[in-house]
Amino acid sequence: MERGNGNGSGASRLDRNMKERVRRKHMKDLLSELAFLTPLQSSKVSAIELLEHATNHIKQLQERVEDRRRRRALLLKESSGDENKKTSCSRLPVLNIKCSDSSLEINLICGLDKNFMLHDIINILQQEGAEVISSTQYVAGDRIIYIIKSQAISSRIGIETTRIRQRIKDLCF
Repeated sequence: MERGNGNGSGASRLDRNMKERVRRKHMKDLLSELAFLTPLQSSKVSAIELLEHATNHIKQLQERVEDRRRRRALLLKESSGDENKKTSCSRLPVLNIKCSDSSLEINLICGLDKNFMLHDIINILQQEGAEVISSTQYVAGDRIIYIIKSQAISSRIGIETTRIRQRIKDLCF
């Protein structure tokens, strides 16, 4: 009779081992998916390094989201100011170009009566050797806000920002 109890504990041990294998496989699959979703420098990292890297990456993404929310709120606040609407519209369009390394960000605020299309600006960037990464357009009151992010097709050649600025001014102003 005692052997029956032994077999029962053997079966429960096998059951626990099977559950542990399933748990480890599930954990391995989740870590693999996490590695795929984060920009890693090396494909061989420990689970702890992967979790630390993913945590840092998520924090950076959260900071970017907050920064973009603040910038959007500021742009919308600036564009929705009703005082002296005529004088504020007379200052449009507003062009701001930020360049760092081989990336370029264009912020453009213009009136609804603009005489150009977004694809015109994208064409200028492409002709000057930039690849558009993202473009965002907001309509706020009587204004349109464009945010266009791009990077140099070739980091060795770079982007000629003064030429891009002048071509966009010629188009928009």
